[in-house]
Amino acid sequence: MSKSIYFSLMRKVLSGTALIVCGVLLVQPRIAFADETKDQLKDIQQSIADKERSVRAQKLQRGSLLEQLKSQEKTISAASRTLRATELTLAGLNKDISGLNASIDKLQKQQKSQESILAKQLDAAFRLGKQNGLQLVLSGEESQRSERLLAYFGYFNQQRQENIEALKKTRSDLAEQRVTLQSKLVEQKSVLAAQQSQQEKLEQALGARQKTLTSLESALQKDEESLVELRANETRLQDKIAAAERAARARAEQEAREAAAVKQKEQQAKSKGSTYKPTQSEQSLVSRTGGLGRAAGQNIWPVHGSIQHRFGEQLQGELRWKGMVIAARAGTDVKAIADGRVLLADWLQGYGLVVVIDHGKGDMSLYGYNQSSLVNIGEQVKAGQPIAQVGTSGGQGQPGLYFEIRRQGQAVNPQPWLGR
Repeated sequence: MSKSIYFSLMRKVLSGTALIVCGVLLVQPRIAFADETKDQLKDIQQSIADKERSVRAQKLQRGSLLEQLKSQEKTISAASRTLRATELTLAGLNKDISGLNASIDKLQKQQKSQESILAKQLDAAFRLGKQNGLQLVLSGEESQRSERLLAYFGYFNQQRQENIEALKKTRSDLAEQRVTLQSKLVEQKSVLAAQQSQQEKLEQALGARQKTLTSLESALQKDEESLVELRANETRLQDKIAAAERAARARAEQEAREAAAVKQKEQQAKSKGSTYKPTQSEQSLVSRTGGLGRAAGQNIWPVHGSIQHRFGEQLQGELRWKGMVIAARAGTDVKAIADGRVLLADWLQGYGLVVVIDHGKGDMSLYGYNQSSLVNIGEQVKAGQPIAQVGTSGGQGQPGLYFEIRRQGQAVNPQPWLGR
């Protein structure tokens, strides 16, 4: 082989080798870069998965705490209701005991007076001596004087016997009332012990609730998550009221027809120049189904206290208060602002123990944050009737009442309906 051909072949071999080497050198960095990117993506995905697990765990924890809070606040409600009933029983017992003490005191004075009168009568009999009516007849004294003395003896003995019988009855009544008093005092002691036990149970439940509330507050995130929670609470409330309305619709429609019939009777009587006087039952029916009417300060306040939040004030972000919050001492009676029927009495997240009253014609009043409910679903209530007790349910820090008025499902400013 000539030198020229040899060198030509070597140049081709070297050229091909160079190309292969360059190709290898270019491919290796690209492979390394792709592997690094995949690792970074894997790390990010792992981080996202970890965060999602953390969020799920936090939501589970919060859900568990909310259920715990719900259970504790229902326990507080039941304990408060029982304690209230016990206090009423105790007040009645105290009144009975006071009356019995007064009656016993009166009977003792009466007994003392009767004993004094009887003692005087016995003393008078002793002074007259031992002669009796027969001795007077046989003594030979004049007839007129004898008759007078016999009559006196008869009257004296009759009066003395009556006083003895009256004294016996007084002593019997006194003994009976002392036995009754002793029974009432034993009952009072038992009720006082029950009251103390109920008070301790209430305080324990309140302490447990405070711990749950502290845990819940530490678990809850602020700002956006809180805003989402408030929207969800409002939706839950709307849904609960809608469900309650659906459940009570048949009865509400029936009552509306009955109320319309009463109105028709009144109009027919008026057209004939006479009047129709509805029965007490019909008056109650018309009152509780006639709605709240025009806002003119005609209704009572559900509870008296300082207004913490007013309708329309900023709640958080773009959310605004749809009712008003009235500060009041825990346990204060919450009163119905007008006649109506209980549509809802249940615990709702964000609102605590809620009572909703249907006043007819699409008008409702709502009472939240209660410590205890005193009424049941379907119960008729009168204006001014206690329906709940002020509390801090729903996770509130200070006792107060959340109050709303809704017309056709829309929250309106409740204050114009309330009196001064």
